[in-house]
Amino acid sequence: MLSTVTLPAASRSAEIAAELEHDIETARLLPGQPLDERELAERFGVSRTPVREAVQQLTTRGLLRVIPRQGIFVARMSIAELRAMFEVLAELEGACAKLAARRMDDLSRSKMQDACARCVKAAASENVAAYTKANADFHEALYGGAHNMFLAEQLRSIRRRTQMYRSSFQRPGQMQRSAQDHLRVAKAVLAGDALTAQREMVEHIAVGGAGFAEFVSMLPPGMLAS
Repeated sequence: MLSTVTLPAASRSAEIAAELEHDIETARLLPGQPLDERELAERFGVSRTPVREAVQQLTTRGLLRVIPRQGIFVARMSIAELRAMFEVLAELEGACAKLAARRMDDLSRSKMQDACARCVKAAASENVAAYTKANADFHEALYGGAHNMFLAEQLRSIRRRTQMYRSSFQRPGQMQRSAQDHLRVAKAVLAGDALTAQREMVEHIAVGGAGFAEFVSMLPPGMLAS
């Protein structure tokens, strides 16, 4: 008879933190949404101790916020914080595209071309789920082609933090515009034109001026901190 293996409390809290982080990144938990400690303990089949430890981990990383006498909430960004995140994301993505144009290997090149084709196909059929996956694969192909692990990790971290705010492919025409952006970036990368690849990628990611105001206006109420 097999015995049941009990995970150490530290491992269980890390497991809970990872699952809650995934819920936040995939917008199952939205900015500003309250969390109940008792309900979380029931959901994961644990006592409140590992739940509290998981909450502490995510609070330290800026994903949750604990307000005394009010409760636990998914952290919200202010407009200034969100703008700053997008500015950094655009510049780092641009640097990645520039490096990829200089260093891309055959495997990354093939992956990027495949992702581009799937983006165009998903945009034409207005398949949001397929486009979201193809879009992620496109950026991952660039990260691989840039051959800079530190830069890739920084980009993935910022993308995780902003994912719930960036889920904008359901806006009319957004997938089509994004797919065309990808084609321009890919053309420059494949041609080895580093400066054009950088410029096209920055323009693809950047949200500024009236465009940023429109973007913010499309977010659900309560997602931004006052």
